[in-house]
Amino acid sequence: MRSAPAVAFDYRPSRWVAAGAAAVVALAALAPWLSASPAAARVGVSLLALAAGAAALGRYLRPRFVRVACRAAQWTLVDAAGAEHAVVLESQARLGALIALGFRHGARARFRVVLAPDNLDAETRRRLVLLLARGEFLRAP
Repeated sequence: MRSAPAVAFDYRPSRWVAAGAAAVVALAALAPWLSASPAAARVGVSLLALAAGAAALGRYLRPRFVRVACRAAQWTLVDAAGAEHAVVLESQARLGALIALGFRHGARARFRVVLAPDNLDAETRRRLVLLLARGEFLRAP
């Protein structure tokens, strides 16, 4: 088996993750109605949950970066305008079928990528898993 020295893919948010998050938001909006709180408090908490959830889903569905690449031990994110940004892979996790990557660019800016079977093809997923398994790409700065 060959090693995977480089990997690049277009990033688009997973519809599975978005649907799951929308279900959680709906349940969070429903939860106050199952309590003995006053009606005004239930309405307020439900509206707050819906507003926060809609804002978070909006940020998730409109990512700042549309392409992720790793070439020669350097991670790069490409924004919608085509500008490349060198980043550091800060964290990685495999959660069943999901792969979560956390990048840092600049002093405080962070970008998280959640990859599911619906937004990354099997061959690219396999190459990415091999690349991450090497471990040399996740370094403390």
